[in-house]
Amino acid sequence: MYAVNVPLKVDVLGIITLDFKGGIKVRVEQNLGAGLGGVKLKVIGFEVSADSPVLGKVVLTQSDTDVTPLSLLEVIGNLPPTFRQTIFLDFKVTIEKPPGGGPPLVLSNTKTAKLLNDNLAQFPPQGNVYHLQEPVDLAPVGAPNQVVAQLLQFPVTISHNP
Repeated sequence: MYAVNVPLKVDVLGIITLDFKGGIKVRVEQNLGAGLGGVKLKVIGFEVSADSPVLGKVVLTQSDTDVTPLSLLEVIGNLPPTFRQTIFLDFKVTIEKPPGGGPPLVLSNTKTAKLLNDNLAQFPPQGNVYHLQEPVDLAPVGAPNQVVAQLLQFPVTISHNP
């Protein structure tokens, strides 16, 4: 996974632009029912990080996998094969040097993030771009009503590396 020029809005700082690198792992859980078909996928590993002169290291890591909905890989056409993949993610954001100082700040998304690519020619993806469907509010862990940051976009390129 590689996401360039990702805008992270931090309340006291404004928008900080970050470049994330890392990876995601998924496992097939079950087949989809009617229609052209597809599978449900469970995210079993997710971590990306970025270095910022202002915030230090910023890391997004997968959080509670038991409550995150299963992601979808749907067949939307047969000739040629085309797929739509929706990745659902719940994650924590660790900011090494939070505004105002102090220990690293750990934030959590307040609702599940949804990344979408609706025109995949192959799976696993090879250089395909997924887009965040709506901004994601971030609040301190345990205080979901105290939003202090927002992930505005996350245009991430995903390539399979065997």
